[in-house]
Amino acid sequence: MSEEDIPSEPVPRVPSGIHGLDTLLGGGWLHGGTYIVTGAPGTGKTVLGNQFCFAALEGGTRAVYVTVLSESHGQMLAHLQPMQFFHREAVGKTLHYISAYATLKAEGLAGLSRLLFRSVREYGAQVLVIDGLAALEEYAETRRMFREFIHSLCVHNALAGCTALLLTGPQEDASDPKFTTVDGIVALETERRGLQCVRGIEIQKFRGGEQLSGKHAFHITGEGLRVFPRLEALYAAPAETVPEPGRRKPFGLSGLDALIDGGLVEHSSTLLFGSPGSGKTLLGLHFLAQGAQQGESCLYYGFTETAPRLVAKAAQVGMELEPLRTRGLLRFETRGALESLPDALVDDLLTQVDRHRPQRLLIDGLEPIVLGGAFERHRTSSFLTALTHALRERRITSVMTQQTHLLFGPELHTPLEGFEAIIDNLLFLRFVELRSQLHRTLSVLKMRESVSHPAMHLFAITSQGLDVTQTFESAEAVLTGQPSPLTPRPKRTKRKSLPKRPARRRGSS
Repeated sequence: MSEEDIPSEPVPRVPSGIHGLDTLLGGGWLHGGTYIVTGAPGTGKTVLGNQFCFAALEGGTRAVYVTVLSESHGQMLAHLQPMQFFHREAVGKTLHYISAYATLKAEGLAGLSRLLFRSVREYGAQVLVIDGLAALEEYAETRRMFREFIHSLCVHNALAGCTALLLTGPQEDASDPKFTTVDGIVALETERRGLQCVRGIEIQKFRGGEQLSGKHAFHITGEGLRVFPRLEALYAAPAETVPEPGRRKPFGLSGLDALIDGGLVEHSSTLLFGSPGSGKTLLGLHFLAQGAQQGESCLYYGFTETAPRLVAKAAQVGMELEPLRTRGLLRFETRGALESLPDALVDDLLTQVDRHRPQRLLIDGLEPIVLGGAFERHRTSSFLTALTHALRERRITSVMTQQTHLLFGPELHTPLEGFEAIIDNLLFLRFVELRSQLHRTLSVLKMRESVSHPAMHLFAITSQGLDVTQTFESAEAVLTGQPSPLTPRPKRTKRKSLPKRPARRRGSS
């Protein structure tokens, strides 16, 4: 091969039409490439193949879908009809379904090759899907003949500019000829985690470009497949945006802002960490309200309380959020997280962030994201690190809440061990007992790029608002939840001198 034979331009990409999959593929399938999609029955191969075909039609491309020993076309189309990507009017016009079983049975692989090449040429197809590759292998007289069939198909697709997907069962032998000849391999699987079934996708081979390695989660919904790349794979590198100590985002609470050098550093991340009922959500809402009052775009993203309930709760402590919401400065997004995957939740969060472009963000509850039954615990540290990278890359000042296991007591337990070292700022809220009464307290445990005051302060929630007041008199047990005021010591009094006894005379008794 000479230098003239080397293409001067990179091979163009063909979008898959599947949310998140092109991210794994580094931009899409290579134009004219041939790819094998493996997976057990029910993993989503047929949906993926059809979704790719219908997406290609939207770009003005024609497609051919070939079935071999699979469900009838009528059954398959009936199953696809509820999908949003399905368009009945395209079937038979720009998308053609062909059954190859009779040809394969009568003429073998040679006859099937002629059928495929003729169909691509006659219909002007640039997308080809063959559903049932395993059946073709069964009809091959030798492994060499099957390898030659796959090779000739790859050559034809490359010359015709036709991008092809070959759907088959699970991969058993990586050295099998059908896997070594094609341009790429995509594996689908379903695994059980607790009571949940989690679908996974992995790009096991991809020629001609980088791909996002490892396993990633995906859903099959009414929209079809939705792939959610692992967050730590997307945002492994720290964001180039750095916090700006000279620019602050205040809470609007004079007592608290005085403790944190005037406010949170712009583009930093903050964790409000404390026991249930200690005031984390209200404090976070105050942070958003202060920003919205200054004309900043603010976003609440939570998992339990709806917007009307949050607005009503804030009104009880003197915060009027409805006018800010009406003006579009404050938005509320609440999601059910019971059966959601962590990467799916963060994908939705970042979608909302990119749509609304907030300057301030409150994530009310990290536990539903990283403590669900489908989350692998060893990912926690890297996952949350990637989350802070993603938000900082978008130049957002973020506040997150996390609760402790205990309401109060001498021991401190956190469900997210290690996150305290990742986050920029850490504010600790809890209940303590003082003279048989429970009091809310707030401590600034960590503030990067700031002068902070780590003493324990009383934190009051009243109908007139939130107030951070004086410190406790005693430094005893500051972090045990059991502070108590010093008892004044009694003043020393001088001992009265006793009258001197007369000295004894010698000899006297």
